[in-house]
Amino acid sequence: MNENVNNFYNKYMNFTLKKIKFIDIYIIFNLFNIILLSIYAFVFSLFKEKIAHATIFTAIGNVTLLIALRVQVIIIQKITNKTLFSLKQEKIIFDFVLCSLILYIGTFSYIHLN
Repeated sequence: MNENVNNFYNKYMNFTLKKIKFIDIYIIFNLFNIILLSIYAFVFSLFKEKIAHATIFTAIGNVTLLIALRVQVIIIQKITNKTLFSLKQEKIIFDFVLCSLILYIGTFSYIHLN
C-alpha cells in the first residue's frame, strides 16, 4: 500500500502541470470547506437559515466548476488534433470565471429572498 501511494505521489509531482496542481489544491480547499460548513451547520442547527444552504451549495457548485475546468485544461494539454476541440485556454478560464460569477449572483439573490 505504501509503495502504491509513493508511486502515485512521485508520478503526480513529476508529470502533472503546475496549473493542474493549483486547481487540485483549490478543489481540496473547497471540499474541506464543504465538510466544515456541514459540520458547523449540523452542530448549530443552522439548516433553517438560508445562508447555511447557500454557502454549502455554493461550495458544491465551486467544486463542480473546478472539476470541469481541470478536465478542460487536461484536454487542451493532451489533444494533438486541434480541429476536434478548438478550445483556447483563455476561453476556458473566462468561462470558469463567468460561471462562478453567475453562481455567486444566484447565491446572493437566494439569500436575499423573503
